[in-house]
Amino acid sequence: MHAIPKLTMRLARATRPSRDQGPAGKPRPGRALLATVVSGGALLMAGVAGAGAASAATAGSPTAAHPVIYTTSQGGYTASGRWLRFVATTVKVPAAGPYSHYAEVVLGGTHVAPVYLAVAAGGGPESVAWSVGVPPFGMGGGALSKVAPKAGDTVLIDLYYNRSGGDVVATATDLTTNVTQNFAIGDKTTAIFDAAEVAAVLKNPASPPPGNVRLWQFTNSAVTTYTGIHGTMAGPWTTSQVFDTTNGGPSGQLVMSPSFLFNKGADFGAWLRAWLR
Repeated sequence: MHAIPKLTMRLARATRPSRDQGPAGKPRPGRALLATVVSGGALLMAGVAGAGAASAATAGSPTAAHPVIYTTSQGGYTASGRWLRFVATTVKVPAAGPYSHYAEVVLGGTHVAPVYLAVAAGGGPESVAWSVGVPPFGMGGGALSKVAPKAGDTVLIDLYYNRSGGDVVATATDLTTNVTQNFAIGDKTTAIFDAAEVAAVLKNPASPPPGNVRLWQFTNSAVTTYTGIHGTMAGPWTTSQVFDTTNGGPSGQLVMSPSFLFNKGADFGAWLRAWLR
């Protein structure tokens, strides 16, 4: 990972805009309320209607409990419909395996570039990274290099939009080693973030696993509005599920999806599914 550059965010003027795995079934189509997903996992918020065709997901995938946003790389939940200044989640870093994936939190909006903070499977040096407008672990961001969790460490990641300062503060804390680091991203500009995401991001494998595999367990996920209303991925705001399919739409085979929310909407798992070819 390259060194953290001095980066200017594209912030626009403010304008209104098991139980864990879930039961077997097929995800039903939903309405992608505030999201268009582009390649590499970059979540750009916009008012876009979802597809209406029936999904061809495999048996063993969860029935959708919320409107569905279809992607080619992500599995998780979004919160939208309110002005949101904070999003956080806690994960236990899994060992590196045959699939390339990471966990992320995102703040985004209709008129603002999304801000990302992520931790990669396997951990190690520069395994915690932030970015603006593009996926992490590449150009357009940098690493929180002081936080270098090992596989098995528990890590808290969060993004906080500082309205008075006009920047987004990305913070990562390895709760196992008690090491923390933050970095202020921005150009001191007012922005409206009206959507937040907690999700796993996967480079889709060439073939499915022999059975469903949980890639990440998300716990204590939290969201806060500009006015200080606290909640989880379940609200009080609009909740959408994010599904990864082979073609990024409801007609593709289901690759990765979240479990049902539990612990009052704060916890869920992201599961790689044993899809059919």
